[in-house]
Amino acid sequence: MNPDLDALKPYPFERLAALKAGVTPPAELKHVPLTIGEPQHAPFAAALATLQAHLPEMARYPATAGMPELRNAIAGWASRRFGLTGLDPEHQVLPVNGTREAIFAFVQAALDRTRPARVAVPNPFYQIYEAPPYSPAASRSTSTAAPRTTFARTSTPYQPIPGGRSSSSSSARRATPPAR
Repeated sequence: MNPDLDALKPYPFERLAALKAGVTPPAELKHVPLTIGEPQHAPFAAALATLQAHLPEMARYPATAGMPELRNAIAGWASRRFGLTGLDPEHQVLPVNGTREAIFAFVQAALDRTRPARVAVPNPFYQIYEAPPYSPAASRSTSTAAPRTTFARTSTPYQPIPGGRSSSSSSARRATPPAR
């Protein structure tokens, strides 16, 4: 068995749920859910109708690499949007169900497991960074944000945001001012 499995920790949201158990927040304060990021809005009627119409096609697991048509569409969009040339959808595009899976897969693929490494993560951080650095030879280092730190936020195409719109890098820049 892979010895790295011994270094895995419980999923952070399970830990958060245990910490919150039995705690009642003040009724006069509005609850701000800083949790797993599950959808908070009903899906669009057109999306539900399309899903319903294609249920027989979705009764099986997708390929890990996603559908070639989807990878091609993503590569085409990214090439047009960012002026990229030569983006290879077969080797450079990987659709994922969420950022947690993508970050986990990226670090596992990019880290040289044969030599010591240091994985730097920001603080505050996205909860998946709490996971081990994916190699017995690697260590994690956090870098606390300073008052004048500017955070850059990236988003994926068609990532849902409140109000049902899709986010874009320009709207994300407008919506995310530098930290002060």
